[in-house]
Amino acid sequence: MVRDVRKIRRIRIDAFSLRSLSLRLFLTSFCFCCSSPSATLSVPGTVEIRDVRVSSLAAGRVVVLFKDEGDSVRRGDTIAVLEQPGLSAMIGQRRAQSQAAQHRTADIAAAVADSARAANDVARATPLRDRGIVSPQQFDALTTAAAAATARLQATRAALSDARAAREGVASTEAIQNDLVLTAPAAGVILTRYLEPGEVAGVGAPIVSIGVVADPWVRAYVGERDLPRVHLGSTVSIHADGVPGTVSGRIVEIAPRAEFTPRAALTDRERADLVFGIKVTFADPAGRLKAGLPVTLDVPLTP
Repeated sequence: MVRDVRKIRRIRIDAFSLRSLSLRLFLTSFCFCCSSPSATLSVPGTVEIRDVRVSSLAAGRVVVLFKDEGDSVRRGDTIAVLEQPGLSAMIGQRRAQSQAAQHRTADIAAAVADSARAANDVARATPLRDRGIVSPQQFDALTTAAAAATARLQATRAALSDARAAREGVASTEAIQNDLVLTAPAAGVILTRYLEPGEVAGVGAPIVSIGVVADPWVRAYVGERDLPRVHLGSTVSIHADGVPGTVSGRIVEIAPRAEFTPRAALTDRERADLVFGIKVTFADPAGRLKAGLPVTLDVPLTP
């Protein structure tokens, strides 16, 4: 009987010790979890590229489009040529006016000499008229000739302004003609053709859009609870399905204002939760991460 009681006591002691040990392990693991939050946040994102819309500064009819959707372009490549009816004739007319004004300016030296000679003749004839040597008719003729020479000189000098105005007119019409030739402002891929040959493009109307594939970035969203632990300049790992390995990126922008989760973004929180957009740039020389590709970001969190 005593032996059985001792066994029961030992079993109770062992059970109590086991419960105490389990409780200590639970408290230890709970404290460890509370004191060591996750150091990485996984958020979904989408690869984006800049979309550059190429438009004309002058209205015109599209004559030819050299690039189609999906074609690669380099900076400076000619994309499209527009035309304005009568523009070539206007350029020719203004060039002719400029040449005529330039020829008139060549007579300035002769006009100056004629005006000076006529003024000297009047100056010399004035005392002779007073002494009666020069008749009034002769003096009037000299005075009239001097006035005519002065008028010709003023008209010739005005031709200088006409020549400058003609040159500016030629430059302005030639600038319009140059604006009708559209070139690629950056290297990339033609995403969309908004117009076709024969259609009329207004001022500022886009002709094509170019995707700058050499400068991709990722748009993702971070919940407001994790935002204080996300910082600019942090290095981010980018994963994509079907793409081996990871691509390293860097957080370059955090939205200054909260917004509701967009429909295209998939997060673990409810859609009504407030989130902040972040922008992550990365280098991908091989071009593995295409525009619109969904990716996952491993964002480091700081305490």
